[in-house]
Amino acid sequence: MNGLQEGEISMPRKLVFKNVAAKKGSDWHTKDFPKVNLTRVSWDNRPDHALAYVFFGHVNIDFDGSPTAYGPAKMTTDDNLGNAGNKRDGWFGVAARVPTDPLVQNEKNKNGIVKIDDRAPEFQGKFPVVQQVKNGDPKPGFYVSTTSRHLISGTRAFPDYLQNNYVDSSKVAFGALDDTLKPLGVKIGDYGIAIRHNKNLESAFYFLDGAGAKHALGECSHKVGKDLGGSGRGNQFDNNFPVSFIIFPGHGYGDADSVVAWRDRSDSVIKRGIYPRLLELSQASNAKELVLLMGFNEAEPPKVPQGIEKLEQRLRTGHTWPENYTNILLSLSEYGFLPFPQKKVSGFF
Repeated sequence: MNGLQEGEISMPRKLVFKNVAAKKGSDWHTKDFPKVNLTRVSWDNRPDHALAYVFFGHVNIDFDGSPTAYGPAKMTTDDNLGNAGNKRDGWFGVAARVPTDPLVQNEKNKNGIVKIDDRAPEFQGKFPVVQQVKNGDPKPGFYVSTTSRHLISGTRAFPDYLQNNYVDSSKVAFGALDDTLKPLGVKIGDYGIAIRHNKNLESAFYFLDGAGAKHALGECSHKVGKDLGGSGRGNQFDNNFPVSFIIFPGHGYGDADSVVAWRDRSDSVIKRGIYPRLLELSQASNAKELVLLMGFNEAEPPKVPQGIEKLEQRLRTGHTWPENYTNILLSLSEYGFLPFPQKKVSGFF
């Protein structure tokens, strides 16, 4: 039966929060936090249907896809080459070819396309591909840094040796999706937002890269880290600030594998996708509990964030407030979370 019947009263819906257990023998974790809670947000009349997931931690920076991410030792790069490959797994952060590859052989004969750096470490018989002027690469001399999704088509169907075929992590706000989130309904293309607690800074993003199956949360592109006020390179990137993440399963920009979905990844497009999600959550009768949950999650590593427990305690006593409640609320309101009367909301629909 759809809609209200005569005599019925529309009651405001409430949000409910429940921590989601990780696979047995594993823990959800973020950078610097060996264990965090992943909290499902849902309506009270559909408690098993996730509207969003919330967690806390330090942001982990994904430099892959930036044209200056990796290069020879003599160059100043965004990241350390050791984060792009190893003997066991081979190269995974840069394009790589074997010396006997026909395109590499042709390049040595001055007639081909692909150049490799055979002075770099050799993993599984392969060496990193070097960016070149003649290929139109943006930073000749650096290695071709890859992402698991292709810039143009959403796949790797196009040549892997061209840097411009990958999404630039220094310019595009994206997240790396751990495979263990997929059974929870989160997929490549879905939106999220990272909120810094101790400053009024936030960065919306969408899932583009992969992060394996390690129950790792909070890995985002270099742009997200910079938007949150972080700086530095490689393992020395300053991420020592509290961040809440909220992600929206099943809500992304079109088909994750379509050409259109990957062509327009501007901040404004991502914001348009997030705005109605947060606006919907803000209509709950207990909407501000979402802000309280995120604020109470704040902790110093390696302590485990205890958002739900502290929220429940606060609801019983009514006395305590999270230190950075106002900053979190302001950041959420920038993206549609408006838990107060509004005459009109326009500009996003």
